Amino acid sequence: MKKIFLLMALAAVLLFGGVALFLRTGGPSDAASLASADSILFVNIPNTPRSAMRWGNTALAKISREPEMKAFLERPLANVQALPGSKVAQELLTGLKPATLFLSITKDASNEAAGLLGFQFWGTRGDFDEAVGRLRSQLPTAKPAELRETHHGCAILESTHGDRSLFSGCAGRWGFLSTNLNELKAALDRVAERGQNPLDQNPRFLKACSELLTVPDLLVFIQPEQAIDSLLAAGRALGADPIPSQVEQLKAIQSIGATLKLDGALQRDAIFIQRKQSPPVTRSLKHEAMKLTSEKTTLFLDFALNFEALPGWVESMSSENPQTAAIAKPLAEAAAASFAPDCAVMANWAEGSMAPSPLLSVLIKNGDRARDALAQVTQLAPGATVQKMDSIDLYIIPTQYGTLAIAQNDIFMLAGMDPAFVTQVAKGPTGEKTLMESAPFQPALGIYESANEGFCYIDTPTTFERLYSNFVPVLRFGALVMPSIGKMMDINKLPKAETISRHLPPIVLSQKRTTDGTLIESSGPVSMSEFLLIGAGVFGATKKPLFQ
Repeated sequence: MKKIFLLMALAAVLLFGGVALFLRTGGPSDAASLASADSILFVNIPNTPRSAMRWGNTALAKISREPEMKAFLERPLANVQALPGSKVAQELLTGLKPATLFLSITKDASNEAAGLLGFQFWGTRGDFDEAVGRLRSQLPTAKPAELRETHHGCAILESTHGDRSLFSGCAGRWGFLSTNLNELKAALDRVAERGQNPLDQNPRFLKACSELLTVPDLLVFIQPEQAIDSLLAAGRALGADPIPSQVEQLKAIQSIGATLKLDGALQRDAIFIQRKQSPPVTRSLKHEAMKLTSEKTTLFLDFALNFEALPGWVESMSSENPQTAAIAKPLAEAAAASFAPDCAVMANWAEGSMAPSPLLSVLIKNGDRARDALAQVTQLAPGATVQKMDSIDLYIIPTQYGTLAIAQNDIFMLAGMDPAFVTQVAKGPTGEKTLMESAPFQPALGIYESANEGFCYIDTPTTFERLYSNFVPVLRFGALVMPSIGKMMDINKLPKAETISRHLPPIVLSQKRTTDGTLIESSGPVSMSEFLLIGAGVFGATKKPLFQ
């Protein structure tokens, strides 16, 4: 028994000794301590092994482990494996074992962008040299890598690609690539703890980190002030005239920080926009429109719109568009007098429907002024009619896209493309449970109540099932007329919708104003920012014809 304890003690000493030696020789593990405080953009993956472990618990990872999904992914994964360089890239990453990665972009003395890529690795120096050599071989090379100089014992190699040079160097367990020699030297100095002006001592960076998620899997930090003047100069060169008020708003943004964290089944993100003078929060959302929802509500978006600012905004554009401003001014004044800031968009998506039925609601501040404003608007719409039903005014406006219905009761103005649905909601609550009282909504209740500028909830399982049922027939038909689709995936192995949807939690977003800026938080199987990026990509793809 004593021998076992002695062996365990010896193993522990060796383990801790190895870790201490690694930390001592590897340099700092915080990437922000190696980047410049003047970075325009800083992107950091703090801990790739930890992120890989967390990924296994996410909803997307659980979906990928479903037998139906594994069978469907066989062909796409085989295609990826067959890509040129795929196997070599995997071998290089396996050998290099990157632990922490970051990208920093600064401006040099000539106002040119300078990039610095850094990564802490657990492989050998030979693995680093091989990976960098492989990267250089993929670039058009005018001059191969050779020793440029030695900086405090660290060899710096330089290669030329077109009119730019690429420098590389290694210190401890940190490897660097940069388009600027001075930035590379500064990073090497910071590894040895003799560098100056690191990002982790920048007050704006520290403030952003204090507002964002702790222990994230991705960190992004932007200082737009550093780039605004360059963007304005580029715009002037193209003949564009900046709008002074918008320029001032942009320059008021001191920094933008964002984090992404894999948290169990969820992906959480947080975005903090730090301003020089953040306007005080004078009104908070009352969430009045929640009363109009039901347990079957698929989408609920609650936001504050400053109607009182509309007349001033119209006035600001009068010098450039006097005719438009003259028409819009009375409408803006009527809206400012009629409506409170609380607005909402909600939608139900019934099974079998091609699209959801959206509804816009606006909280009324002055009912008489609101009726006058609606009367003015409907007079401009050919064919518009109005109906009186108890305390409800219902306006029907024919358009080329369908029938627009606008209803006003004592509390809300409601608008939608389904007159029956608009009328039903205008009659008031039916006594059914609202979305807030449903079981899937309960985890979102905290951020719903704290949001003072915006809140969004998406019933992800329902949304996915409706989209999937509409998309699969199109994909199957596409595979018949475009054989190339069959080479990418086996359409007959598409999983059932419920195989995927049962793993999907709701997507939730909240936006609130603080004394220093705006904080936006979201969570879901993908975060709201990822969802919007995916949606934009799908929309962009569908703008092109599917069949040539």
